Amino acid sequence: MSEPAYLKLVRHYEACFAEYGATAAGVDWPDEAGASLRYEVMLDLLRWDSLRPGSPTLLDFGCGVAGLFEHLQDDELGRSVKYAGHDLSELYVEHCRRAYPGIGFSVGDVLAGHRLDPVDYVVVNGVFTERLGLDHEEMFAFMCSVLDRLVKVARRGVAFNVMSSLVDWEREDLFHVEPSRIADLAGVVGRRFVIRHDYPLYEFTTYLYR
Repeated sequence: MSEPAYLKLVRHYEACFAEYGATAAGVDWPDEAGASLRYEVMLDLLRWDSLRPGSPTLLDFGCGVAGLFEHLQDDELGRSVKYAGHDLSELYVEHCRRAYPGIGFSVGDVLAGHRLDPVDYVVVNGVFTERLGLDHEEMFAFMCSVLDRLVKVARRGVAFNVMSSLVDWEREDLFHVEPSRIADLAGVVGRRFVIRHDYPLYEFTTYLYR
């Protein structure tokens, strides 16, 4: 039986980690500055929520090398947020458990029945930005299937990013999506959503609030 096509993405990221280690390049981001900006945008999911609980729980879905957790240590949210990480790659999770003992990291495929514990917020940073060998509609279906599971886990909200279609040219290996299509998808979840296309990267981030 052949493995699901989306596992090609996992193998790609593991190859990046094998070559570059626990760096931005190790999760296939071009540079540390861009990675740091993405962490800030992801954390705005919490900052912008006027009903944020006092000590929110946060799941970093597709955590990679847990760069978001490292970033949180220098952020005021780090004093209140209870962080947990999840990834489909055992290599990433093994690294995170060694690097950050005492922090909860889990591994498993949510599309194959792996169950996640409920949390206040879920952030999905980079899971849906590359499609590699998947065609566009196959990648869109994968994204929708994963988000369907995550919105059921998140009590307060979910953030995720994709590459934007509002660019001069599109890379064949990346997942460029029209913001209007994401707005239609967000509207299925509920009326409270934000599309962030205001930061200087060739992508945008969506906040889905419950």
